Amino acid sequence: MERDQGKANAVSSMTAVNFSEMKISSNPVETLVAFSIGSGIGMTIHDPVGGVGGVLNFILPDSTKANGTNPAKSPFIFADTGVAAFLKALFEQGAKSENLKIVIAGGAHIIDQTGVFNIGQKNLEALKNSLGDYDVKIHHEAIGGTKNRTLSLEIGSGRSIIKTYGEGEDMV
Repeated sequence: MERDQGKANAVSSMTAVNFSEMKISSNPVETLVAFSIGSGIGMTIHDPVGGVGGVLNFILPDSTKANGTNPAKSPFIFADTGVAAFLKALFEQGAKSENLKIVIAGGAHIIDQTGVFNIGQKNLEALKNSLGDYDVKIHHEAIGGTKNRTLSLEIGSGRSIIKTYGEGEDMV
């Protein structure tokens, strides 16, 4: 039996998705990872039929309160501009809304544990409002609490992994 040399020589790779970034891949051996998500929200979207997926790592809910940041130049800082730009980029890569598996993590009360400002909750509300413009649903969420999380997406399997510090990991 002859081996497929392309697959036998494939080397997995990990790509970090920093705060206020979005990355998309169709490389089946790549894993996209957003580390140390606190009050911001990490979002994985994967289309298993199209073989494409990505991670968005936004930190603020509303671009209208940008205070000097130009949302057109940095849309991934905000939920309202980042979610739309993320979905548009995925659709341009061939993803279809009916195939999408969406996982979200974050929205914690890291800095403001009293809840006065509650950026994590505002981020979640902004995310859900932004998704309301599309025919998609969230399949799994790990939101709130007071601990940071790491969210990753394995492009080949479509599996999202959420690691909550001190609590282990959840694979979905």
